[in-house]
Amino acid sequence: MTLTLFPSAVVGMSPRKILRKLLEFHFHQPAICLFRSLELVELREVNFSAPVLDLGCGNGDIAEIALSSHYPVVGLDLLHVEASVAAKRKSLLSAVTGDATSLPFEDNSYGSVVSICVLEHIPADELAIAEVARVLRDGGLFVFSTPSIDFEKLLIDADDKEAVTALNNRLGHFHYRSLDEWREMLSRNGLIVQKYATFLPPRSARIWHGLDRLMVARIFGRRVLDVVRGLHRRGLLPVKLWASIWSVCLSTVAQRRVKNGECAAGQMIIAKKISSHHEI
Repeated sequence: MTLTLFPSAVVGMSPRKILRKLLEFHFHQPAICLFRSLELVELREVNFSAPVLDLGCGNGDIAEIALSSHYPVVGLDLLHVEASVAAKRKSLLSAVTGDATSLPFEDNSYGSVVSICVLEHIPADELAIAEVARVLRDGGLFVFSTPSIDFEKLLIDADDKEAVTALNNRLGHFHYRSLDEWREMLSRNGLIVQKYATFLPPRSARIWHGLDRLMVARIFGRRVLDVVRGLHRRGLLPVKLWASIWSVCLSTVAQRRVKNGECAAGQMIIAKKISSHHEI
């Protein structure tokens, strides 16, 4: 079967514009938006085949910003509250509640599967990869990102084991894998790595961590991010202006790329499903 490929909806978008759009969705979490903007920058060079499965779709922001040119797009998330929000977005054909390790879809039903910073939250991540391989059509792409194996050592307090453990627990990160680990795991499930990219170099990673710590810091017992959300609920936060200000402040960081030989906190992998008649 020959798959027809289409560019992502972020093709031609500047890093600042991508960041600003994300900040309108996640106005209370500029750290998440910074990390995610760098992931979506990598998607500018990826061509997908429809239909697309957005695995771990969250509130549908990735589909809205990057996958809206690939209708039909189906979202799946473990949390019903997230899937129900995503289902209301025009860019999604539907969104369902489900487990990535037991997908409620037929074999060979998707041309592409996209999963942005999801697998690190799944303890049995190889079961999820096996399910992705099952629902992908031959020649289809699995495009996913995760924090890299260097993520922990690039944190501001990398030498404080208790602080690192606390951060991992708060973020729900179960593992950080190297490219070799991913390549072996993917290969065992009939997926071959086509492209590998890293993002968020050391200086940017520390800025990301500083933002993350800022938003969970407490003011009179309340986290900063909860204060911001409270202002939004009261109609006191001009979201578009807020997003524009943050996007300007973080523009340089969002455009900084990983230099040759430099480690980075994030990684994106594009793997292709080989034909079931082809031997690995």
